[in-house]
Amino acid sequence: MTSVQVVEQLPLSVQLRDDATFENFYAQQAVEAVAQIRLAASAQGDQSIFISGPEGVGCSHLLQAACHEAQSNQLNSVYLPLDELVMYSPAIFESLEDLPLIALDNVQAIAGKPKWEEALFHLFNRVRDAGGRLVFAADKSPSELGVKLPDLLTRLQWGLVYRFDEVDDDFKVAAMQNRAQNRGFELGPEVAKYIVRHVDGNMGKMFEVLQQLDSASLSAQRKLTRPFVKAVLNW
Repeated sequence: MTSVQVVEQLPLSVQLRDDATFENFYAQQAVEAVAQIRLAASAQGDQSIFISGPEGVGCSHLLQAACHEAQSNQLNSVYLPLDELVMYSPAIFESLEDLPLIALDNVQAIAGKPKWEEALFHLFNRVRDAGGRLVFAADKSPSELGVKLPDLLTRLQWGLVYRFDEVDDDFKVAAMQNRAQNRGFELGPEVAKYIVRHVDGNMGKMFEVLQQLDSASLSAQRKLTRPFVKAVLNW
């Protein structure tokens, strides 16, 4: 089974989000990690990068951004969210070493599962031998994942390891303003703070709200003001 066949047989949910790009990532707390992942997307730098952090800090975004950038660099890649794929066979790892970049998200989903751990261990070895790049993401650092296979744990810690902390409200405001600017509209600081205070969730949920507001603003030909946001979202 070739890597292309593997990807074609996976659910549509593994497709990359169009907005998951490096340009759309507010990298204030992760400048070095972003730089290293961009190197990996051009088949340079360290062969293994492991990033971790709580939901919503951007780990999944960065893995998908790497695959987008690899594509722009004329390199084949694959993004695999393991929490969605753990119901399948570990055989999905077969022949992936032929790809220059492999992005494995939510690695915690397979921790403690012997067949998956062994399959990932062998994939890691094949990719290193082939000269490819592996970028991992999880909600915990390698040592905290609960990996049972010692050799796999060692390999996950071989390369570059970065931890992203939970972000504060100021960071969320700045990130939302950055995303709005990239989408081509203005989001004032007071309106951004208003959204942050009212959205009970992570950055991903806030960006979804921002996209909804952008669409409503375009449709109504209105600027994003607090009264308009309140009306659109029924706050």
